[in-house]
Formats: sequence, C-alpha cells, structure tokens
Amino acid sequence: MHRIQIAILSRGERELHHVRLDTLDLGTALLVTDINLAEGSAELWEGERRLARLIKHGGPHATFWEVGCR
Repeated sequence: MHRIQIAILSRGERELHHVRLDTLDLGTALLVTDINLAEGSAELWEGERRLARLIKHGGPHATFWEVGCR
C-alpha cells in the first residue's frame, strides 16, 4: 500500500507556495487538502503516479473543487 502524497500549490501575495504532505489514504488526503488550501490547486500522488489535480473555487463559504485526472 502506497501513501498518498499531496502537493499543495497555493498562491501567496507574490509567490507560489509548494507544500508536500503524506497521508495514509485518499479520503484523508482530500480532507487534509480541503483544510490546508484556502485558494489554489493541489495534486494527489501515489508513488510516481499522479492521481488527480484539484482546483479550489469559491470564497470563504460554499467552495467547490474542480477535479482533473491525469
């Protein structure tokens, strides 16, 4: 069983921030990404394979995710 790695790509005031986190499973990865990403995008990886690219839309309420695979 591979761990799921999250690559968070959030935009700060002037620069793009890259944060990498490891999680035990896909559900936890999605929850951690939602908590840690206010705006921007993230990628979910299993080993060397990208599972999905996530883009968070919306404001402080009623946010939604655009999900692209591969």
